[in-house]
Amino acid sequence: MKNMSPFVFACVLGTLFPAAADLRPAAQSRLPIGAVRPDGWLRTQLEKQRDGITGNADKLYDDIGRSDWLTGKKRGGQYAWERGPYYAKGLLSLAFALDDAMLKAKAKKWVDAILASQRENGDFGPKDRNWWANMIALWLVRDWAEATGDARVVPFLERYFDFQKKEFAEYPISGDSMWAVARTGDEMDVVLWLYEQTGNDAWIDFARTLSKESADWTTYYRRGGDPGGPKSNGYRCHIVNFMQGLKTPALQWRLDGDVRKRDAYHSAFDPKGWAMRLCGRPDRMANGSEPLVDRSASGGTELCAIAERILSCQTHLVVFADADVADDLESVAYNSLPATLAPDGKGLRYYCLLNQPACQDKLLLFANNGDRAENVGAICPGPHSGFGCCRSNFHLAWPKFVQSMWMARDGGLAAVAYGPCKLSTPTADVIETGNYPFGPDVTLKVTRAKGGKWPLFVRIPGWCREAKVTVNGKDAGKTDTGTFLRIDREWKAGDHVALVFPMEARVSHWEMDAVAVTRGPLLYSLDIPTEERKVEKYKVPYENTWIDNFGGDFPRKELLPKGAWNYVIALGKDGELEAKTSAVRVPADPFVPGNAPVTISVPAVKSDFGGWGYMREIASGRAVDPPPSPVPDEGGEIETVRLVPLGSTQLRISLFPWCARMRRGARATP
Repeated sequence: MKNMSPFVFACVLGTLFPAAADLRPAAQSRLPIGAVRPDGWLRTQLEKQRDGITGNADKLYDDIGRSDWLTGKKRGGQYAWERGPYYAKGLLSLAFALDDAMLKAKAKKWVDAILASQRENGDFGPKDRNWWANMIALWLVRDWAEATGDARVVPFLERYFDFQKKEFAEYPISGDSMWAVARTGDEMDVVLWLYEQTGNDAWIDFARTLSKESADWTTYYRRGGDPGGPKSNGYRCHIVNFMQGLKTPALQWRLDGDVRKRDAYHSAFDPKGWAMRLCGRPDRMANGSEPLVDRSASGGTELCAIAERILSCQTHLVVFADADVADDLESVAYNSLPATLAPDGKGLRYYCLLNQPACQDKLLLFANNGDRAENVGAICPGPHSGFGCCRSNFHLAWPKFVQSMWMARDGGLAAVAYGPCKLSTPTADVIETGNYPFGPDVTLKVTRAKGGKWPLFVRIPGWCREAKVTVNGKDAGKTDTGTFLRIDREWKAGDHVALVFPMEARVSHWEMDAVAVTRGPLLYSLDIPTEERKVEKYKVPYENTWIDNFGGDFPRKELLPKGAWNYVIALGKDGELEAKTSAVRVPADPFVPGNAPVTISVPAVKSDFGGWGYMREIASGRAVDPPPSPVPDEGGEIETVRLVPLGSTQLRISLFPWCARMRRGARATP
């Protein structure tokens, strides 16, 4: 850390200026991108992006490679809107997470172009008063400043926000779009950061102005909004807006201390709340094929929504340090995200379906998309899948998760989410290893520490019973589920913290009483053997362009099942699950089909009751949903089927019907 600039050093420690008397302090501080570096299999996920779509996006996508944001031209449309900044925000985070010189150079071109585009009046970018798209660019240049200490950024932001103050009188946020209203929290985050760098109270006042311009997410998460119900609320029921808006109440709480805003995130994901009751999934996402939809097992959630959920979790964790939000962060990153990406890094899916036994260019008939071309191919992995937003926005998901794994807190450090990584800060350098999330063990080894006593916070997951934490082999104290354990000591090089989080297979019940099987932070799915077919030519929506697979390097693929998937899990009369877990062996890439680090074997029978095991007649790209459980026990032969982590599948069944039958004497086995 000896080459770290004073500016970046201050970002690591917290803020350059203390919070104003009327700005409530955040519980933690985000570390600059690059302070946490992925290691082992986690690094592999980011390297696949570098070598795949992220590293080649300027060649794959004309609206990125020849974006108006880079060229200064006025092509308009998607060339001047969100896609370029979306991509650049993820590119920058990936570049510093991997410490990759080539990616950093690409990111710098975007930063330089954005900063150079500022006009005399303070506005910037390829369009005048482009409020929403500019919000993404603001986040990008703020991240650049944290990572590099670039002195151009603070005055750039000051000039732009001064410009906005004047313009809002005649052209408010709502004048741009309801998307901008929904996502105003993104700009609030940067404005509060600017205050923390400058100590200028004017920026707190401006943050309040933005807060008033924002959608009322707190009421929406609590009650569903207008009398027409949650699904009649237009832009707020849009799944990406829903996830992106999660950060807004936390930032508003810093300004007004409203307890309703303190609890807004938990209102959104309370199992008894309207959103989870109507749309919730066991991966802690919500079904939304553009608008929020029902809890159907073959319903989809957007890749954009997955990425934005990760980013909103980060903001909430900075402000409140809630351990259960870190549980959600891991669930989305370790389940939904890899399940939506192609295992070679060269494809993605617009929608993530929990029950997805085939991926074909057939009708899906999702709400708001109907039978349009972008909907047909939206579950087939490839560089073009669905609308262009997701293939521009997903790049930030893994890097922002990595950045969120550690935070600064109370003069020390907090281990927020677990996985193989290396931490380097002025406080300490730490190497994190272990089998987590596939196995129960995590080890934190301190390789360098500043002098004096300081706290280390370690998260105890909410799903874990009887966690054990030791420091240099000695018990570290009582571990309360769903909290952060604080360990105060004078840390030294060579100290090691061992964490053990016992994991057991559990079932939870969902729509039609279908069951999901979880173990630790992971959701498990039926391992379906898969046949791949390359789609040699397909049409890109809205661009009127036929794609020939870019010479075959970035193909779209159809995936077909090579085995049966119409299984019904056999539960005991009291609903218990007989489950046998294999030994944990984590490969270099656990999210490649066939590489599952751990499996769960459960008893099941085949059944076609209620059409189970068939595709739908009209929406032929989607499976028939599980029939109401328990299904009749027709006396079929009990088989043992293997379940693997959701992220290790490309085809899958994650929500199963069940019948009440178990072999005598069987018990659930951790």
